[in-house]
Amino acid sequence: MNCVELIRLQAERVFGSKLKADHWLNQPKSAFGGISALQTAHNEAGYEVVKAELERISYGFSS
Repeated sequence: MNCVELIRLQAERVFGSKLKADHWLNQPKSAFGGISALQTAHNEAGYEVVKAELERISYGFSS
């Protein structure tokens, strides 16, 4: 599995639905420099940043 596929799966777990996850993944976010989570997650470093943000959200924190 590549980084983007892993992020999609994690987002679906965090948000509880594919639709909500897709919405979050495709919206520009200030946490990612104004680009989407999917654009950010295309390499290992970006994957780690998006993964950490999803973990914060799952614990009730968000930037």
